[in-house]
Amino acid sequence: MQSIKEPTFTLYWEYLAGSIVVQAMLEEIGANYQLRYVDMGAGEHLSEDFKRHNPAGRVPALRSPDGKTIGETGAIITLLSEMYPDSQLATPPGDKDRAAFLFWLNVMATSGYMTAGRVGHPERYARDNSATAQVAEKAHADYDDFFDLIETAIAGDPFFMDRGLTALDYYITMLTEWHLNKDILFAARPKLSKLCQAVNENRSYKVTMDTHALKAA
Repeated sequence: MQSIKEPTFTLYWEYLAGSIVVQAMLEEIGANYQLRYVDMGAGEHLSEDFKRHNPAGRVPALRSPDGKTIGETGAIITLLSEMYPDSQLATPPGDKDRAAFLFWLNVMATSGYMTAGRVGHPERYARDNSATAQVAEKAHADYDDFFDLIETAIAGDPFFMDRGLTALDYYITMLTEWHLNKDILFAARPKLSKLCQAVNENRSYKVTMDTHALKAA
C-alpha cells in the first residue's frame, strides 16, 4: 500500500450507502482523504449546496484535489484505479482481464446497486402504497437472482477474479450489506460467503465499516 500524504480527496458519504466501496478503495490506495457527511434522511443530498458538487443529487460523490467532483460508484472506481494504477485494484487498459473487469463493474453498479435501492426503499418505485409490497417482493427476488449470478461468476479463490483482490470484491461485499438475511444468502452461495469473509478481514474494509458503525454511537 502506498503512503500518500497529499493531495486530499473529499468523500461525500452517508451511513451504509455506496460510499462504502469508495472509502475502502481510498484506504487501500493510501490516499489522503476527508469525510463530508451528507444526511440523506434530512434531504441534504437534494440541497442546492450539495448539487453544486453533484448535480445528480446522489451519494457518494468524490471531490478530487483539483476541485472537480465525480459521482456514481462505477465512475469513481474507474477514475481512482486510473489515478493509482499501482494499487492493482482494477485492470489497466490493455490487460487481458480489462473487459471482464469493466463488464462486471457495470453489472454491479447497475443491476446490483439499483436492485439494492428497490430492496431498501420500495416505496420510491411505487405510484401508491398499494403497490409497495409488490415492488418489495420483486426486488428481493431480483436481488437473490443477482447474487446467484455472482456466485457462478466468481473465478478466484477467494476473490472474484483469479488475479486477487480488486475493487470488485469491495463492491460485492458492500452489496451483501444490504441483504435482509445474510445467513440465508451465504448458506446457498458458498463462494460468495468465502469472498465476503476474506474482504471483511481486509484492513481497508474494516476501517470503512468502523466509520459506518458510528451511527449507533
